[in-house]
Amino acid sequence: MQNKKLNSVMIILSVMVSFISCKTLPEKKIDSAYIMVYDYENSEVMNVALYLDDNELGKTDIYGRFTFPVDDEKVHVIKAVKEGYEKVEQEMILKPGILIYFKLGSGKYYAKEAEKLLDENKYGKALSMINNALKIEERKDWKYLKDVIIKRMEK
Repeated sequence: MQNKKLNSVMIILSVMVSFISCKTLPEKKIDSAYIMVYDYENSEVMNVALYLDDNELGKTDIYGRFTFPVDDEKVHVIKAVKEGYEKVEQEMILKPGILIYFKLGSGKYYAKEAEKLLDENKYGKALSMINNALKIEERKDWKYLKDVIIKRMEK
């Protein structure tokens, strides 16, 4: 008999705890916009500075995510900036609940792609990729790679 009472109390406590824990979960904010930033290898990019109409909103977390409140439905310019990556901006109408994706190419990514394309004798595409890398960061090794690509194109 005492076992039944104990079981009943345990069940009631379990139900109450699960009820309470559901109440403590944060509610999804429907008055916010959500930003997710990834690179071209589909990895999250953290510490990306985000700007709304040239005013800094903040930076992405370790998962490449950021949330901010939206209280109007008008056209805005959103910019994503991080050293070593290309700057990306997008003009859009922000609405509560909108999910915005940014893909950022890094200089290292473009240089690596240029090397692959060079190996495949795709010189025009390789030159385009290394030029993208050099726009992000002027590096001697990338300038050298560009010279190699140009020399191969001349042959």
